[in-house]
Amino acid sequence: MSVPYHRLFRVDARWRWWRPLVALAFLAGWYLVSQILITIAYFVPIGATQGPQGLLDLEQSLQSGALDPTDPIVLSLSLVSLVVLLPGIMLAVKVARLGPANTLSSIRFRVRWRWAAWCLLPTLVIAVIMFVVQTLGMFTFDGGLGWDHDAIGQSTVSVQALTLTIAMVVLLVPFQGAAEEYVFRGFLMQTLGAWIPWRKVGAVVAVLVSTVVFALLHIPNGYNVWGILDVGSFGLVAAVIVLRTGGLEATVLQHAFNNIMIFVLQAPGWSKVDLDSSNGSWQSWLVTLVTSLFYWGMVEFLAHWRKLDRRFPGAETPRFRGVVPTWAGGTRWVRPGGIGWSGAPARSEGVAGSTAAVAPAGSVASTGR
Repeated sequence: MSVPYHRLFRVDARWRWWRPLVALAFLAGWYLVSQILITIAYFVPIGATQGPQGLLDLEQSLQSGALDPTDPIVLSLSLVSLVVLLPGIMLAVKVARLGPANTLSSIRFRVRWRWAAWCLLPTLVIAVIMFVVQTLGMFTFDGGLGWDHDAIGQSTVSVQALTLTIAMVVLLVPFQGAAEEYVFRGFLMQTLGAWIPWRKVGAVVAVLVSTVVFALLHIPNGYNVWGILDVGSFGLVAAVIVLRTGGLEATVLQHAFNNIMIFVLQAPGWSKVDLDSSNGSWQSWLVTLVTSLFYWGMVEFLAHWRKLDRRFPGAETPRFRGVVPTWAGGTRWVRPGGIGWSGAPARSEGVAGSTAAVAPAGSVASTGR
């Protein structure tokens, strides 16, 4: 027996339909409090040093371009406000008792670092392709390789600001990408998969709903139709990769490298280049779709070659109603893949919590068969 990634919440006997709602409420509270603290941490020093006008300028910058790579302060504030979602969702799952620690990471309940290292290969291939595509027309070969300033204009930021931005992007963006993957391709997909009793239907619903929600939440950032389709295509393929590999390792790397590439190339603030990544086009959407599918193909090949475990090698918890029956033998029925699950009744009529149902010594509950 085995359990696919989107059903992992079901491998713990403490599973109840309302536990994801508890986790969601905790995450909402965590996000609200963290945003207040982040706002204070940024706005108070700026208000003290630059006065009311500095606060107004910062607010206008956030409204016009929250992910502007040419403004280190605005970009760092936006990234940090997303990074805090990573510890938030991990704590939310723990507080709500949704399975063991690191349920969201993979079917092994941990980050599979060796598999992640293998996924660096297709990630770097895609990074090279994206660099070539996104820098077409930006270089000139007259008298040697250099920037084509006639086409892209001049940099509008100082060397100090550019250095700070690149360092901040390399440091924060991997955690920002991981946070979004753990929330959308992790928590949301596992919640939907656990709610829907049919595995295949649950998988389809989990992929589609997580993709739509991921795309729609980019609308407040000013994305046009092609920009939303671009994000949606990325999210759709990423969701399929998670189900096919049984974990988030490949998509976290893909997400992180994709965002790092975008921010670093836009960081100089070329005067003749549109820095607003929300203004998508059908060409950019097509590039994202093709490269995402190509990345999926390479990851699929690696998973097959490395004989990757794609499912949890155990069973789902019995569908007990109410408390776990006393005859179940204690924690062995609560831990993931506890022994004895394959012989447990699917329903608990007449046995849930009943002291009369305690198994005698030498029975299934005692031997764990």
